[in-house]
Amino acid sequence: MQRRGRSHDPEGHRQAVLKAARTLFAAHGYTGVGIRAIASAAGVTPGLVMAYFGTKDGLFREAVGRGAGVTAQVLEEAGDDPARLSAVLARAYLDRWDRLPAQDPWPALIRSAVSHAPSAELLRTVLEEQVGAPLTRLLGSSAEADVRAAMVRSILFGVIMERYVFAHEPAASVPSRDLGPALADALATALAGSRGRAAAEEVFETHAPDEMRVTRQVPPAQEAGSPAEEAAGSGEAPAAEEASRSGGAPPSPTHLFALLSECSVRHRTLLGRTVREYGISLPAFEVLAALHESGEPYRRTTGEVADSVGAGVLTQHIDRLEGAGLLRRERDARDRRIVHLRLTAAGVELADRVTAVRSALEGELLAGLHPSDRHQLTELLGALGRTLETGGPER
Repeated sequence: MQRRGRSHDPEGHRQAVLKAARTLFAAHGYTGVGIRAIASAAGVTPGLVMAYFGTKDGLFREAVGRGAGVTAQVLEEAGDDPARLSAVLARAYLDRWDRLPAQDPWPALIRSAVSHAPSAELLRTVLEEQVGAPLTRLLGSSAEADVRAAMVRSILFGVIMERYVFAHEPAASVPSRDLGPALADALATALAGSRGRAAAEEVFETHAPDEMRVTRQVPPAQEAGSPAEEAAGSGEAPAAEEASRSGGAPPSPTHLFALLSECSVRHRTLLGRTVREYGISLPAFEVLAALHESGEPYRRTTGEVADSVGAGVLTQHIDRLEGAGLLRRERDARDRRIVHLRLTAAGVELADRVTAVRSALEGELLAGLHPSDRHQLTELLGALGRTLETGGPER
């Protein structure tokens, strides 16, 4: 392909790459586009793309921009008035998404995140940068502030999903002039904190404990109101489980995989909550753990770490861990293109502590299983893993 004659226009090259990236990411999603395709569309070399943005993740974060978050402009316009902040934030979000260009990659990333773990992690990271961090600076860091920030994020993201990504009715058709005030009211309640908490606590405290329990999400194979769901709600064993115990028809494959997926999600949620007490995220700890598990000198290449934990936003986690003094980068003495990661003494000490806490937590989670059940479960999951690794059963 003939390259554009702009060798002395680095900013022109950079903008061409961003334009091509936005168009291709929007059309094919984050996972469906590579650096080579973007470089070709922009009329530059893949090496130039990497020189400008470092990684595909870095390019994507630049392509999505910062217009979807709690921006400095929003905070400045709102001043110190929480009531005004809710109205300004509601208007900014609706304006941004109502005017979203067709080539904007945000919807594609959200759709990819539903079924692609690296995309989900990238989305989480971008939202943390653009929404979570500004809210923390605004609300402070406390248990109550965390609740308020969580509600603001949930409200905003829920509107985006309902109205713009999936276009569910009636959200998709409500005029912004009508939706805006309602959204502002919801955000104002979330931002009110303890001022709006007393009435809510009074309402919730009037319910009996059994009415307040958290119920398991119904797996995709079941419909709301199905016999299995009613059995779960009444404390009775689901029919499929009873049938299995009595030698009848086993649970459906979809149900089994839904349970496996749910266990994985809950396990990661508990681990993430535990790890955050030590000042790092779960993905960042997994980088430390990958190095720690290699044994002394706790050193592996970035490629080996990526194979262990996944490549999604790996560079950003490495940057943060290096900035915290927990690991350091080292160039290979024989091949300067290869970068090794090595735990520092502080990184080893933190990995030791968190690994011990993780082991204790997982031991408690499995305490209800007899050792023979654990052996059997290990064998069954191992057999399933081997089937999945080969791409499915032989035909």
